[in-house]
Amino acid sequence: MISTSYSDFLTLGTGLLRVNKAVLFADVVDSVRLFEVDEEGTIVRWIGFVDDLERRLSASGQGRLVKRMGDGLLAEFDDVSFAARTALDIQDAIRKVNENLGTDRRIELRIGLDVGEILHSSDQDLYGQHVNTAARLSAASRAGQIIVSAAIRNVLASDPDSEFEDLGELHLKNLSQPVSAFLLRSPDEVPNPSPRIAAKDLQPTIAVLPLMSPTVSQETMIWSNLITEDLVGALARSPALSVISNLSTANFRAKPVELEDIRTKLSADFIVTGSFRHHKGMTLLDLEVVETRTGLVVLSQRLEFDTSELLQQNTIFSDLANNVHAALLNREMKRALSAPIPSLEGYAILFGAIALLNRLSHQDFNLAGELLTGLIERIPNAPTALAWKARWHVLKVQQGWADDPGLEARLALDCTGRALDIDPQNSGALVAEGFVRNNLLHDLDEAEELFDCALEMTPNDATGRALRAGLYTFRGEGPQAANDAERALHLAPLDPNRFFFQAMAAGANLANKDNARALELASSSLRLNRSHTSTLRIKAVAEWRLGKTDDARKTLAKLLKKQPNFTVSWWRQSSPAADYEMGRAFARSLKELGVPE
Repeated sequence: MISTSYSDFLTLGTGLLRVNKAVLFADVVDSVRLFEVDEEGTIVRWIGFVDDLERRLSASGQGRLVKRMGDGLLAEFDDVSFAARTALDIQDAIRKVNENLGTDRRIELRIGLDVGEILHSSDQDLYGQHVNTAARLSAASRAGQIIVSAAIRNVLASDPDSEFEDLGELHLKNLSQPVSAFLLRSPDEVPNPSPRIAAKDLQPTIAVLPLMSPTVSQETMIWSNLITEDLVGALARSPALSVISNLSTANFRAKPVELEDIRTKLSADFIVTGSFRHHKGMTLLDLEVVETRTGLVVLSQRLEFDTSELLQQNTIFSDLANNVHAALLNREMKRALSAPIPSLEGYAILFGAIALLNRLSHQDFNLAGELLTGLIERIPNAPTALAWKARWHVLKVQQGWADDPGLEARLALDCTGRALDIDPQNSGALVAEGFVRNNLLHDLDEAEELFDCALEMTPNDATGRALRAGLYTFRGEGPQAANDAERALHLAPLDPNRFFFQAMAAGANLANKDNARALELASSSLRLNRSHTSTLRIKAVAEWRLGKTDDARKTLAKLLKKQPNFTVSWWRQSSPAADYEMGRAFARSLKELGVPE
């Protein structure tokens, strides 16, 4: 969220005002040809489209159409999420304008988005670097695309309504430095492999309390039972939840109950509570999901549907159950990410470093290391920062950026040792040390003990499960690797660094001899982050083994461009899998592909 008030402005001597805004630039593709084919029709459709957009932005109170430019437009927004949603809506709306038109008369748009400090003139026009960047990103887009800056992506990394494909660094006209750019799409447009998990682990427990109605009668009690039963059934289909039966919660109908009583009597971690009412054949349902320990509302949702549907086979509550599931996982993910750093500024440094680290751009990666070092110097007793710095050293070696891998291993162990001295049961530090011993020291037995210890304390630690899956992958223990990796993928559905979990699951499925699944996951991971060299290796080998020879060689070319000195012998020296049959087979595939010995 970007808020704007007079305190945000700085009046310049030129009459310009500085303010933080999200900027959207849209441009009609091939407008000259359109005007030649159907000048009047194109102009009428375009003006009508922009008029409608201006009305909607004005009514929202969150955006403003700054100006029209014949075949383009410029808009500004207070809220990054609303700006992204508007960009997606614009592309949807222009597709509707084009319905029933021949391909030669269709208006297609390319859109660029950036956010930051811009300049307002006295006539409310916009100027500055971020306006230029949005325009250049638009120019770099293809018809129907939305390209956004890294700043936009970082704000929306955990937004479930936005999907980003990493385009790498783009060299844009008149900009001296390349810009990290991402393709923004709706989640519905992007193939996102669903996790394959085993339903045997202990799960969070949820109870659906009897739903209330403004009128009390025998009929409303029957409706309450029917809706509650359907909702319990929908939630119970999730393999990640333990759901209390509706017969067990029926006793809570008659009197108000304290959350602690529910927690104690039902052993429920979360409850679903709410009310319903009927009106003119429709049912309106208001629900909240509440954490019993804290009273925190983790999801609030309203549903409206035809009452008659409740008496038929229906899927009314399927989407709601998915939303409840995602909200609970998101809550647990946020709790797992909490760290003993005593100030907001410290958190900002930590999360900024994590975001930069996982982008795997060399420049951003080095900055992440500097931020973590500075944070550790400032707050030396924070095990979370030390654990992340240890992971930074491992990734430095894996990406081929380390001159002395042995030195990086020693520095990483120093970080994890200090973290565990501060808190011997810190699961993040245990996982980080397991990562070091597994990937740099190739001490898989010691690494397995560390991962097991961490997961015994925190079974839902997605990173721990993913890294243990990596250990099983190196040994060629395919079923165990796939089980842990798919479980990790399931536990991190909205993680801003989902590419990492998909990459680990790709390797695990390769070890499980499911090359098609490995390729699916590796491809999805690379759409989110193009710079992960180990994922490129997995994708190339999966394609080769599936007989996709040309695709495999194209992937190898991308790998060698990022890692020019990559050889089979380098891989053998650096990979813990080298001494196992899994590793020997992987090395053979690399050699067959044409990787130099």
